[in-house]
Amino acid sequence: MADLETLRARALELLVKGDTAGGITDLKQVVAEDPDDAEAWLHLGTAYTAINHVADAATALRHAVEFDGEDVEARLAYGRSLVRLGKLDDAAFQLLQASKVDPSDARVLKELGVIFYDKRLYDKAATWLLKATAAAPSDGRVHYALGLVFEAKRDIGAAIAEYREAIRCDPGLIDARRTLADALASIGEHEAAIAELTALLEADRRNEQAARNREVLERALVEMRSRRLLGRTTRELEQSALFGEGQFRKREGGRVDDKEVLRFVAPMTELYVTLGSGAERSIEALMLVLTDPAKAARAEDDVFKVTVIGKDGSQKAANYATGVSLTFLREALGCPMTHASELYSRLVGGEPSVEWGGAILSFASVPRPDKPSEMKNGILATLKTAR
Repeated sequence: MADLETLRARALELLVKGDTAGGITDLKQVVAEDPDDAEAWLHLGTAYTAINHVADAATALRHAVEFDGEDVEARLAYGRSLVRLGKLDDAAFQLLQASKVDPSDARVLKELGVIFYDKRLYDKAATWLLKATAAAPSDGRVHYALGLVFEAKRDIGAAIAEYREAIRCDPGLIDARRTLADALASIGEHEAAIAELTALLEADRRNEQAARNREVLERALVEMRSRRLLGRTTRELEQSALFGEGQFRKREGGRVDDKEVLRFVAPMTELYVTLGSGAERSIEALMLVLTDPAKAARAEDDVFKVTVIGKDGSQKAANYATGVSLTFLREALGCPMTHASELYSRLVGGEPSVEWGGAILSFASVPRPDKPSEMKNGILATLKTAR
């Protein structure tokens, strides 16, 4: 037995020195003579993993688990090898067993969350990753993984919060910063996205993709600022496609919450424009009101000529209510029609408010500017700085 102990010790020493092949040779002899040695199987599996012999690693680690099912390290390593082999269900089983042995092991909790994310079981993934963040609140990669889950669940606000926490925990986590920039850009926060990419490039100056993304966002930011109506004057409003194609005409306005509100009308539609108090009297908020929503929903959009794409890929003309709403969002925010459509879908889908490009969107009820006792419902777009 002394010879076996000497062989085991020599194998571990060889592995420490970087002689993986020699260590594996000795460990294979150890388990051949003592097949119940769970620790030796674990070391053998770990050595195989180091040289990317994943199938051999999984076989060795399976034996380690069979002979010592209470060893969290063995189950964790076995679960990871099964993931690499594409056996997600088997991996999840091993990690669930490990979590029963030690419910507070953040590594196990994280791996379970990632597996369920890969299986697109996002609620389960979030459950396990929330446990992992509680167990290891300073682990940036756990927060990053949770952010990915929230983004997959279309909770972009929660995703951004987790990406930011990941970077706070680990400022060198490039993937989290890059993904944060993408998420910010997706909601029109181009300035913040550019700032994140700039920070990324300070840490990784050779990251060509980040440099290209920043250049694209800088151009998009300039274009958005030049097109959007929020923050601009009524002159730009009257030159816009929304105003011209919609055939809006100015009518009597008034004051709401001590701010001047202009009122413009068109068939089935009214537009309320809240002006700032500065010398430029720039637009702080825009609200689109459908005076007859049912009629607008029935009418074909032959004014803005917006086309919608169905789930089956077919294209058809939008109704007037959809056409004017999408055009309003596009012009108010200066965003592409694809973004306007997504934002509109989120509002119609029940989100109480949506942030994009420094603005807040919501369905709101406000006083009619010329008749404050009369309330009107519609889509309200407000600059965040005006709130």
